[in-house]
Amino acid sequence: MNKIYSQLMFLTVIIFLLLGCKKNFPSDLDAFSLEMNFTQTEFKPILGRTTQYQDIFNAGESTLPLGFRISAIRTFDGKEAPELLKLFPVSIWKQPYTGLETTLAEIQAKRDTVMRPLWEIASHSGNLTMHGTSNSTVLKSYPDSGYYFDVEVSSSGGRRFFKNMLLTPTKEQPYAPFVERGNLYPTATINLLGDSTRTFVQPQIWFYKKGEGSSLSFKFLGPDLQPIKLSKFNNTNWDKLVHGFNKTFAKDSTSVRYDVAYPIPLVSTLKTDWASAGRATTFFGYSRIAFGGIRQFSGLEFDFSIYEKGDWEIIFFFPDEQPLFDND
Repeated sequence: MNKIYSQLMFLTVIIFLLLGCKKNFPSDLDAFSLEMNFTQTEFKPILGRTTQYQDIFNAGESTLPLGFRISAIRTFDGKEAPELLKLFPVSIWKQPYTGLETTLAEIQAKRDTVMRPLWEIASHSGNLTMHGTSNSTVLKSYPDSGYYFDVEVSSSGGRRFFKNMLLTPTKEQPYAPFVERGNLYPTATINLLGDSTRTFVQPQIWFYKKGEGSSLSFKFLGPDLQPIKLSKFNNTNWDKLVHGFNKTFAKDSTSVRYDVAYPIPLVSTLKTDWASAGRATTFFGYSRIAFGGIRQFSGLEFDFSIYEKGDWEIIFFFPDEQPLFDND
């Protein structure tokens, strides 16, 4: 009995010692996988527009969340790059944009201006963002070789640096599609016949910035540069053409103007009545009675984006002959 009693007392003392020392045990560390990696390490955003690189980090078997921080930003030849550390005013959404907003004020109330670096990493996902702003001209762009940067990934389980990731921005393109030489044309046309030859025609498309406001206008021109009345486009839903407000036709019905918020579209990843696949979608349609009394539907579609705020006008110019609008 004395032996058993002694053993029980010994076990009891051990248990009390363990319980007393528990508060001094280190807490469990987060798992920090050696298999973590970035699936993309070179980035070529177009300046002047917001570009997001999402789901580019593979955490392996690491415990989430992890912490991310950009470090050691430098130019391609190793010099300091303070322009990538400086804070600039950028527009963010504090409430989601839906495409159902009915006033410009409703859209503006959902946005805020905050100070951020132009090249930013999300602190817990590793997503990278190039913010769209007029200040982006301070950054080096192609054909300059760009920047190197490192990313620090950390948790209580460890710390790791991903080195020599490459940022090579390209110069601003205020709108898209964008061509430096040549002409822009519609995305698609339907039965767009010339009024003289009755063969298929298509317009050249021009973007023209008239001022520093926040509007968008549309105009059509014939081969003599004379305006075509918009009343000719009798199957166009002018109220659903763009997500704009205060629609105003010129007195002679040769142009239509909308108050809009920029960029267009406001969210490139959202499909709405106004946009799809990152572009605003517009359709200008009309109908006429063709031979045999058949009603013929015609029109053109143009999908575009505008990234630079201003009073923009999109002009459709028919260089050879204007469309056939009259009945047969």
